[in-house]
Amino acid sequence: MERKKMKKIIAFCIAFMLSVLATSLVHAAQDQYPGDSSIYGVQAPLQPNVLIIIDNSGSMTGKVPGGSYNPATTYSVVNKCYSSTSRSNNQPCLANAVYRVGSDTDKTADGYVNSSVNNISTSCNGVNPRTILQTTGFYSGRKLSNDGTSCSTRRTGSYAVGNFINYLNSPGAGDVQKIVVAKDVIKNLLTSTNNVKFGLMQYYYTSSYTSGAKGGELVTTASVPGAIGTTYTAEVKKMEDIFTGTITNRTALLKAVDEITPDGYTPLGETLFEAGRYFSGGAPAFGASNGVSGGTYTSPVENTCQKHYIVFVTDGMATADDSATLKTICTNGDCDADGVEPGDLQHSMDDVAKYLNTQLSYNGKTLDIVTFTIGFGLSGADADAVALLTRTANPTHGKGGYFAANSQTDLSAAFTTIMTQIFSVNSSYVAPVVPVSPQNRTYGGSRIYMGFFKPSSTNWLGNLKKFGVDASTNIVDANGNFATWEDIDGDGFDDRPPNATLPTGTVNGSFRTTSKSFWSTVTDAGEVDDGGVGALLAARTASTRNIYTLTPTGTSLIPLNSTSSGTYVITPAMLSVADTTESAALIKFIYGEDAYDENGDSDVTETREWVMGDILHSRPVIVNYSSYTFNTTNESTCTTNKSVIYVGSNDGMLHAFNDCDGSEAWSFVPPEVLPYLQNVNDENNSYYVDSTVSTYIYDKDKDGNIEAADDDKVILMFGIRRGGGTAAAPSGGAYYVLDVTNPASPAFLWKVTNTSPTSGSPATPVFSELAETWSEPKLVKMNVGGTYMITAVVGAGYDNANEDGRYGATQTFPTTATGVAPTETGAEAVTSAGTSGPSSPKGRGIYVIKLATLASTGVPTVATSPTKIWSYVYGATAATTASGITDPTMTFSIPSEISAIDTKNTGFADILYAADTGGNIWRFDVGNTSTALWTGKKIFSSNPGSGGSSDKGRKIFYKPSVVTEPGYRLIYFGTGDREHPLNSNVVDRMYALKDPGTITSTKTETDLVDVTSDALQTTTVASGVGSVADLLSKLNDSTKFGWYIKLDQNVGEKVLSPPMVFNKVAFFTTYAPGASSTDPCVAGNLGTSRLYALNYRTGEAVSNYDTSNDTGTAPNKRASYAGGGILARSDRVKTTGSGIPSGVVVLITPGGQTKLLTGVGGAIAGEVAPPGGTIMPLYWRQK
Repeated sequence: MERKKMKKIIAFCIAFMLSVLATSLVHAAQDQYPGDSSIYGVQAPLQPNVLIIIDNSGSMTGKVPGGSYNPATTYSVVNKCYSSTSRSNNQPCLANAVYRVGSDTDKTADGYVNSSVNNISTSCNGVNPRTILQTTGFYSGRKLSNDGTSCSTRRTGSYAVGNFINYLNSPGAGDVQKIVVAKDVIKNLLTSTNNVKFGLMQYYYTSSYTSGAKGGELVTTASVPGAIGTTYTAEVKKMEDIFTGTITNRTALLKAVDEITPDGYTPLGETLFEAGRYFSGGAPAFGASNGVSGGTYTSPVENTCQKHYIVFVTDGMATADDSATLKTICTNGDCDADGVEPGDLQHSMDDVAKYLNTQLSYNGKTLDIVTFTIGFGLSGADADAVALLTRTANPTHGKGGYFAANSQTDLSAAFTTIMTQIFSVNSSYVAPVVPVSPQNRTYGGSRIYMGFFKPSSTNWLGNLKKFGVDASTNIVDANGNFATWEDIDGDGFDDRPPNATLPTGTVNGSFRTTSKSFWSTVTDAGEVDDGGVGALLAARTASTRNIYTLTPTGTSLIPLNSTSSGTYVITPAMLSVADTTESAALIKFIYGEDAYDENGDSDVTETREWVMGDILHSRPVIVNYSSYTFNTTNESTCTTNKSVIYVGSNDGMLHAFNDCDGSEAWSFVPPEVLPYLQNVNDENNSYYVDSTVSTYIYDKDKDGNIEAADDDKVILMFGIRRGGGTAAAPSGGAYYVLDVTNPASPAFLWKVTNTSPTSGSPATPVFSELAETWSEPKLVKMNVGGTYMITAVVGAGYDNANEDGRYGATQTFPTTATGVAPTETGAEAVTSAGTSGPSSPKGRGIYVIKLATLASTGVPTVATSPTKIWSYVYGATAATTASGITDPTMTFSIPSEISAIDTKNTGFADILYAADTGGNIWRFDVGNTSTALWTGKKIFSSNPGSGGSSDKGRKIFYKPSVVTEPGYRLIYFGTGDREHPLNSNVVDRMYALKDPGTITSTKTETDLVDVTSDALQTTTVASGVGSVADLLSKLNDSTKFGWYIKLDQNVGEKVLSPPMVFNKVAFFTTYAPGASSTDPCVAGNLGTSRLYALNYRTGEAVSNYDTSNDTGTAPNKRASYAGGGILARSDRVKTTGSGIPSGVVVLITPGGQTKLLTGVGGAIAGEVAPPGGTIMPLYWRQK
């Protein structure tokens, strides 16, 4: 599977920095704070092993177009750069100036840094960017500050001097020997690449050359300047480590590259075989001695989770490549069972690559070595060589990729792409979505949808993929084969026959590399930039897309590229760009055209290599517009399967995809994000439509078919999270309402912001407290003054300008909220400064908004404008009216979804629960038909906790889950600062709060029972104080209002997803930053994700997750596990992988089979559902 080439990103400076531009272009700086994505800014401490094998056969004396960069040469200036005052990359590339670029083959600058390389930082993580730029013209490593005088501790970037960009655009310096070009490119790679261990191998010859080349050998040199006579062997090593004296391995390896001379044959398979011997610490296979001690190599493998790569550069077909040693692997060397070997060992290279990837082991662990091949200067006559190299690196053999290179530029580009793939990460935050079946609306369907993102130091890529679910709840691919590895018991073997061993680095739920998602033509598995809707968009003619937007004052959707008298209706001012040339290019780029020629082929009308933006926080929502008999034929027939998938992404838009074939029906760009589209590919990942839609679906005759003629309705309502938000206070956002009853023709109805609508005289904004719109609308039925209504209940949002600057053990804020830089803050055990209240705060409260009124027949009349029914918001003084309540104690923002409960089973919501960023739980009683009698109250505060006045700083970002018991409701929630995931200065909690409906004063942890130690399952006291009976009596005491668990065993552990209760078990997922582990193989940088399974009434362990404590006798009966074993505190939790996990969702098949699913690190982790009577969380689902 060939992955996408590294992209050239067109970047624009942020608007507030450009005071020289016209006033009409000035917009408040976009909110680009990384928040939870900051976990991807940490470099891996365990560097990957990369062995470069360079062909030093005689044919490498042939010539290709080349000519390496010479810093002493001043190249002709091209107009492809920015300046300190221009936002267009059509300015002269000044030789000594420094610019941002996408790669070392990028012929156009992506941004301006500094007028002189002499001003650039000299120290970034042990590397000197200034010297590298001065000597090679290009630097890639730790991200530099805006002016290049300092560098980031976490993010990465690429930079070049103007002279280097001019060089890339200059005509070739004549033909040069391939060996010279290869050595130049490799040296540039070694000089500019950090955080990678490199080694170098060439073909091995005996001293007389009488038998030609046999296998490979590590390159050596005894000519390192400053260490003449001391031999350096090019084993795979850390480049920054010392070789001798003050000379680094990097310096020595650069000299070793110079020592390579071409002569002899091309033993491709034998050399790759020798590389395997080296990685596994075996004996040399063909007599080489370099790097050999005691008859064996010293393996470069440091840890079992380390990644290993071979990059093989060659210019021809295998020759003298027929040693019988190649038959010692697999069956006579035929590892892929294609029958070519053992009769023709000249074609064994692909078999060796397969062996290295699937069978070669070290210390009992398969190494999974990935092999890349580069065919350098191969002509059409070398078709056999191209075929062999392609097969060697394909998905069923080496799993890297084949690259053709016919010039120095091609070779550089190939290495750049390979290194990009080595550093890439595929991931997902959102939970897998299991929609209801189009045939039976009671059970879950047999499909799963997942949004993906791939973090990058430049733009983030995204995708949406669809997989299947079989009758046994297995996740399957388009061919019906297992799509994921399932290892629920964690023993390292798949739980299903034939119980295959999991490949190194995979976890429960990881995608199998052989799986193919629906809509895909390739085996794309969980790869973000292959298959899925993303591949379909990339294959589509960009101009044929249906992309809609609104003008800032518009009331009807228009195409984004609408014109009037030959000019775009969306003006440069609306896009915050300088002129119509820039606005035209940006609009075409958003459609997917290669408007900035990112691949350098001079074609600016073709579709970009990848168009889909990252799906970070938006869950796909599937709406079934037709009822049909579910089978694969009907599902893939668009006239039968009319289901549509709605999902937001950070390419600027809400997308609507047809489920039948994955094609995009249309997309919508909210006008709030128009001024920031210029940042869509900025090096700081930007946010646009980053939230999930809520749907109101009315099917009058309940036939499963949405028909406008029957008065049926489908209404979407959604916020945009950080999209459209500003870095400085006061920020804001918007909620949009679209009529998609006809999914092919969406209609704009209205929107809500904190400036419109207005009422009164003078006009006052009705929703003035609205902040960034993080709270997903809860659509519920309510009885308002005797009129039945469909309402949207939302939290007033996230107060980003204040909360992003508050982290650690504090409830107070910095003095001013002037905006937080787009870099991660608050990592590790630190607390933000400041003892003030928030500055120009927003988001403090909830709103109830009318969506539709219902006739006596149930037919809805959808509201034509936003109307507030009721609000409960902050006010300097307490006041109550029919339209709302102001409360001076409502001082923190509410970004979470609201929980709505129908406690009387009347069909109307009468209780609302909300959580705020101050760690508080609020209850709102809204059952009376008179809104004047609606009330609200803070019923619990987690701050300060049981540890005293300093035990504070807990925040809540997700809705509580509510279960009804006789006489009370249990409210489950967890605390955790989602936007500072790397902070470790707060001990967060998991709570079960008992609400009998009569709480009159705010409860704290002193009113709850601390069950952290799981004493119920560990006590040995038979009676009296401390006994099981005593502990249970405390939990049932009328003066106690639930229980809580301190997350005090893993530093910085926090709950960053909503809990879920199923069959008397409360499930919580947690994230702990990587600093909690010194083992680089324990998800070090992405942190550790965990799943907790707790008795919903007592917090005890219910599953035997920890089998290491099963010896001995159970302390009491409650500690005895029904399936055998002992239950204790450690049995509450299991590690599920790395990254921030989603909440748990329940999969129920039409046959009644159940499984619990969690999205974690790009995988779909399954868990056995607990048996017993079903206790589901109460929530409101409006159809």
